[in-house]
Amino acid sequence: MTLGVVVVGLGQIGMASDLTLDPNVHVYSHARAFQQHPAFELLAGVDGREQRRAEFVQTYARPVYATVSEALRTFDPAVVAIAVPTDAHAAVLEEILALRKPKAILCEKPLSYKFDEAAHIVASCAKAGSQLFVNYIRRADPAVREIKARLDSGQIATPLKGVAWYSKGLFNNGSHFFDLLQHWLGELQTFKLIAKGRCWGADPEPDFLAKFAGGQIHFLAAREEDYSHYTVEMVSPSGRLRYDLGGSNVIWQPAIPSFTSPGYTVLDPTEEEIPSDLEKIQWHVTNELAAALDGRPAAICTGAQALQTIEHLTRIKNAL
Repeated sequence: MTLGVVVVGLGQIGMASDLTLDPNVHVYSHARAFQQHPAFELLAGVDGREQRRAEFVQTYARPVYATVSEALRTFDPAVVAIAVPTDAHAAVLEEILALRKPKAILCEKPLSYKFDEAAHIVASCAKAGSQLFVNYIRRADPAVREIKARLDSGQIATPLKGVAWYSKGLFNNGSHFFDLLQHWLGELQTFKLIAKGRCWGADPEPDFLAKFAGGQIHFLAAREEDYSHYTVEMVSPSGRLRYDLGGSNVIWQPAIPSFTSPGYTVLDPTEEEIPSDLEKIQWHVTNELAAALDGRPAAICTGAQALQTIEHLTRIKNAL
C-alpha cells in the first residue's frame, strides 16, 4: 500500500532543482523522489506561483493548487512535505494541521530561525499525532551511513579532532554540518567562540569550537560569494577521514605501521573511497522516511533531533 503525498512549495528543493535533469540519474527534489519511490504516491503540489504550477502539471501530470487549503480540501495525504522558505514553516504547518492530520510531515531545514517557534512546530505535530521529520539530507547518504557504522563499531576510533567548513549562514547551511557532526559524534557538550564573523543576511557566520561526545570540531565560515566550500576533515586514533566537496568525495586513510621507519605509524598512502550517492540524495531521504513510517530503523532526522540542533545553534548565536 502506497502513502499519498502533497508537496507544499515547488521551488528548488520542492521541484525545480532536478526539473531539467535526467530522472534516471538525478533525484534532488521532493516531487521527483516521491514520484519514483514505490512506497509513496505523489498526489499534488502547492505553490503560489503560476509558472511553478504549470511546470508541475507538465512534468508530473498531477493536480496543483495555489494554496494549501485548496489542496487539502481535495486530498487527505498521509505525508506532507513542507518546502517553503524557513520563515513560512510555522504558518504553513498550522494551516496543514487545521485541515488534516497527516501521518508524517517532512519539513525543510532549519525548522525555524527561532528556537521558540521551532519548539512550537514540534509540539504542534506531537499534539496532532503527526510524526515530524526534517530534511537534513546527508544523514541518508550511503557514505554517511557507512561512516556512522564504522564509528559505532570502533573501526573509526574516538576521540576525533577536526575542521568543518561551512558558509551561507550558521542556521541555513551550517546547520547541515552541525547536524551531521552530532549524528556522527553525539550531542554537543560545550562550545567556545573563536571569532564573531559576519552575517549572511541576518544569519551569523561565527567561527567556533564544538566539543561533542566523540570529539571536537572547529567550525569555520567560508565566503560563499568567492566559491562554495563545504568539507569536513577529521583525524582519529585509527586514521583520517575527509568528507570533501559537500560529501561527494569521501576518503578514509587508516593508520598503518610504516614500511620505511620501524616503530612509526603513518597514514596508508592507498586511500579508500567510501561511495556516496548525492546524485540521488532525495530518493535516499525518501527511502529512510519509508523505513521510519514502517517502524524500521532509519537514518532520518526527527523533529526532536532538529529542535536540539536549533537549541544549540541559538546558544551559539546568543553568545556573539
